[in-house]
Amino acid sequence: MRRPVLVLFVLLLVKAYLTIYKPGGLLAYLIPSACWTILTLITIWSCGFEGIMSSFNRILSGVALLAAFFHITLIFDAGLLAKFGRSPVEFTPTNIALNSLMIATSLMGVEFSRAYILRTYGRRKPIPSLVLMSLLYSPTISFISMFFYSTKPLEIVEFLGSKFLPALAMNMLACYLALLAGPIASLAYTAPLQAYQWFSPILPDLSWSFESLIGVLAPTISLIAIDYSIPTSLLRRAGLNVKTEGKWMKENSKSSIGLILTVVIFLLAVWFSAGLLGVFPSVIMSGSMQPALNVGDIAILIKVPANKILLGDVIQYVSREGAVLHRVVTIKQGYFITKGDANNVIDYAPVYPSQIKGKLLFIIPKLGWISIYIKIMIFSIIRFIYCNPINLIGFTIIFSFIFSYFIYNYSMKKKKFGKWR
Repeated sequence: MRRPVLVLFVLLLVKAYLTIYKPGGLLAYLIPSACWTILTLITIWSCGFEGIMSSFNRILSGVALLAAFFHITLIFDAGLLAKFGRSPVEFTPTNIALNSLMIATSLMGVEFSRAYILRTYGRRKPIPSLVLMSLLYSPTISFISMFFYSTKPLEIVEFLGSKFLPALAMNMLACYLALLAGPIASLAYTAPLQAYQWFSPILPDLSWSFESLIGVLAPTISLIAIDYSIPTSLLRRAGLNVKTEGKWMKENSKSSIGLILTVVIFLLAVWFSAGLLGVFPSVIMSGSMQPALNVGDIAILIKVPANKILLGDVIQYVSREGAVLHRVVTIKQGYFITKGDANNVIDYAPVYPSQIKGKLLFIIPKLGWISIYIKIMIFSIIRFIYCNPINLIGFTIIFSFIFSYFIYNYSMKKKKFGKWR
């Protein structure tokens, strides 16, 4: 097995193991530290210390450090606008030592393997490689798994905005830095951020929407700035296929504009789903409002004050059974009585203004069946994998081998641009 494939295979096993197995107590620190240490040692054995330092660039590492401080400054400024709170981390000598061990080993394992894999396989097709590696180092598995458990839609949206998208943006910048200048540059960006989050006694107490905005925009702005200012000589030294400076700048301009639009679309999608824009969607899952609303339709709702709700309006409210979308049939002093159009009786519990999420604006017929079918299909696959530990272990091993074999074959077919050793 070629050494880069071995590093990739071990990385996939470490990610899968730490995602599945959640130890408690002291093992919660020691087991992840041991896993990342093993990955670090395998990476160093594969490329050597000379390989680690051969791609070092002082200027780009300094720029990466500035990007980290820019990100931290935005977080701190957001705290001034909102409020600050105490860190949930306990700052006892034992906890500080254990946290330091876990963070240091994870940073070394992640950044060394990131740089080695990218500088081995990511030179011919940098954009696809950056995207795939960014997804690999982000909490992608945790995000997908939320769809197959009893997770509320708002919790999924909150995780997407506050955890997944910021992690994806940060990993995209770290991958770009690792591709250009190795693990020292990516460490210069990620290490200060980790140190601030884990060792600052006071942290901004932000809403998840504010976290999403800062967590995505800060690394995106830094990535675009680095992308525009990077010299062509460094790109060629990194092994990227750069013919002329003018052509590269033109391509970079298009990719940067595309990246900005992607970020904006992601943020708007998250905010739209969460209702932060005042309008939000809801997939119809029952037939209680037929024929006005059918299963698989998407209802677009708008947030309105309770005094703007009229008799006959269709509203969504929160009950013990979850979110309900029914029609207002009676307006009392301080509450509403609702009923499903297809039901024979009115709803047994009154609806108070604090329960109301929004009022129906319009309907998109049948489009919600896409999400329903996808959820059913993926849930069936996940249930098959998790119903037996043997299935889970077998799936993890097979997926790791297939992914590693695909990367190996892909690298052998493409022209080599040098090795990191």
